[in-house]
Amino acid sequence: MMMMSSASSSAAAVAVDKATSDLLMGPDWTMNIDICDSVNSNHWPAKDVVKAVKRRLQHKSSKVQLLALTLLETMVKNCGDYVHFQIAERNILGEMVKIVKKKADMLVRDKILALLDSWQEAFGGPGGKHPQYYWAYDELRRSGVEFPKRSSNTAPIFTPPATHPTLNPGYGMPSNSSRRLDETMATEIESLSLSSLDSMKDVMELLSDMLQAVNPSHSAAVKDEVIVDLVNRCRSNQKKLMQMLTTTGDEELLARGLELNDGLQSLLAKHDAIALGSPLPVEATAVSPMHNEASSSNKSSEAKSPAPNISPPTPVATVTKSHIDEEEEEEDDFAQLAR
Repeated sequence: MMMMSSASSSAAAVAVDKATSDLLMGPDWTMNIDICDSVNSNHWPAKDVVKAVKRRLQHKSSKVQLLALTLLETMVKNCGDYVHFQIAERNILGEMVKIVKKKADMLVRDKILALLDSWQEAFGGPGGKHPQYYWAYDELRRSGVEFPKRSSNTAPIFTPPATHPTLNPGYGMPSNSSRRLDETMATEIESLSLSSLDSMKDVMELLSDMLQAVNPSHSAAVKDEVIVDLVNRCRSNQKKLMQMLTTTGDEELLARGLELNDGLQSLLAKHDAIALGSPLPVEATAVSPMHNEASSSNKSSEAKSPAPNISPPTPVATVTKSHIDEEEEEEDDFAQLAR
């Protein structure tokens, strides 16, 4: 039982690390939702996931911190009260206060302030079920921190259900949170551009170079941490790409996207074949080399034995001779008639 708990904790930490990787271009919504699903289904204990998120919040990279805050926001929206309790219990809120007081990156700072302001209001302030959210907000407010003004047109980041508590502590998702999440994901997809496709291509080419250096017969080689991370990024990029291809009306973007998708499909198939110890796909190994070998063999044969190039006229000569014989026969017939 102890080993199962340790394995679960490790798997949760790995998933959180991938969802907040410094190599990501932006939030990996698929991974974030998968983490929420694992918590809601009790596959991973909420405390392990929250603990892993806190560790990522302490990272020195502001990009990792922002991705961790986005994951945390997604969990608050999509998971139940037990997660809300763990966020308070594990002093995530205190960590967020500490980051703001250290005068962190402005984007990180503003994100924390927006979340704390929204959460403390949603959870009912100082007299609510989780007053820790208000205490964190109030500590910063009393220290002179100015919170960003909320637009009257903006829906609250989180609105927990007030009158219909669920029996399963794993669920407590607001009815409109999934809609807002879909809108956020749609915004991410729409923001893809040619530069985004270039970034995806760079990741793909980097993985291609690394797989090129791997011995195809050694499946353990593709378990390298860097290769695993690049593969996950390529799979995530492919999902985003497929969503983008169904929504874009830009022909140039569509053409480049389709080409990139083909490349990703071929490359991932090559990786999977190496990992499983299977023969490499033809697309990944045989097409280009065969083409080059055919070209080189043609060139070498042309250089070494030019004689065959002279042989084709033989059939032509035969045809010509046959044609001449027929003409001579016709002339003999005319000659006989003339006589």
